[in-house]
Amino acid sequence: MKILKNTLIISSYLLLIALFFSGGYALGRRGAESDALVPEATAYPAWTEEKTENTAAPEYEVIIEDEVLKIYKCIGKSKSVVTSEKISERVFPPQDIAELREGVRFERLEEAQQLFENFVS
Repeated sequence: MKILKNTLIISSYLLLIALFFSGGYALGRRGAESDALVPEATAYPAWTEEKTENTAAPEYEVIIEDEVLKIYKCIGKSKSVVTSEKISERVFPPQDIAELREGVRFERLEEAQQLFENFVS
């Protein structure tokens, strides 16, 4: 009798698990079908991005000032120093130093670091 009772309890648990799984599966499939019927143009709003001075992408400027080579992060009119290193200007060609005195701008930090490393190393 005890074996029959335990078998009945286990069977009812398995039946409940199967019932919940089937119900969840059916509800999930029905939800997925209703999502598929919605056209994509109306499902997601069209976002427009307006560029302002605060959301502008930063530029990076490599410049030499008083024998110190610097990388600036420029956002609009504000500048902040990313890194700097003292170098000797006499070692490099005058054309390169003249170009660095005016400043060389890059869109990506990696490009600015590459130029910086060329002069530092």
